[in-house]
Amino acid sequence: MEDGKEKMTEELHSLPPLLVLTGFRATGKTAVGRHLAWLCGYDFADTDVLLAERMGYSVAEAVERHGWPHFRKQEQLLLAELASRRNTVLAVGGGAILHQQEWQLLRKEALVIWLRTDLAATLARLRQDEHTAGQRPRLLSQADDDLEAETAVLLKEREPLYRAGSDLVIETGGRTAEEVALDIIRAATLMFSICLPLVPVCMLQ
Repeated sequence: MEDGKEKMTEELHSLPPLLVLTGFRATGKTAVGRHLAWLCGYDFADTDVLLAERMGYSVAEAVERHGWPHFRKQEQLLLAELASRRNTVLAVGGGAILHQQEWQLLRKEALVIWLRTDLAATLARLRQDEHTAGQRPRLLSQADDDLEAETAVLLKEREPLYRAGSDLVIETGGRTAEEVALDIIRAATLMFSICLPLVPVCMLQ
């Protein structure tokens, strides 16, 4: 397995130095990012984790204490810093795409992959995810707890930004993180003319 991974890393030398995974909540950015980083021999970083470490508390706690504007400002500053990262797979928060100036800076040296699911799949994942309530604070100031309405509104707002700000779109609904990571590798193979054989999913296990 390790010999195969080393060979894959050698063959992926033409990849951009930064691979960015964007998309809405619960589309698999963290899980896919870890597999993708392993395949490419890259480091992995998650902006929500980096922000939590910097602020000293979770995203949910940050929003509860200081509100969304404070969190978005911290996220904006972090994105500008991360534009200089190299040999890294970066999973960004669902709202990072809102910072358009920093996003364009990030894209200069990066391949941006939009991980997408439809509304039904996104809702199913959010409802099954035990971390949703504790780590994913509400994004809209609605009086009722209508997850479907909130998600639909935000997807309508953000999907055009994801589409315009990405180089690849990969559907993740009903698929494993391993399968999605391999799809990204195959797509990158075509984009960058890398001579890379198809790798069986079992290689990731």
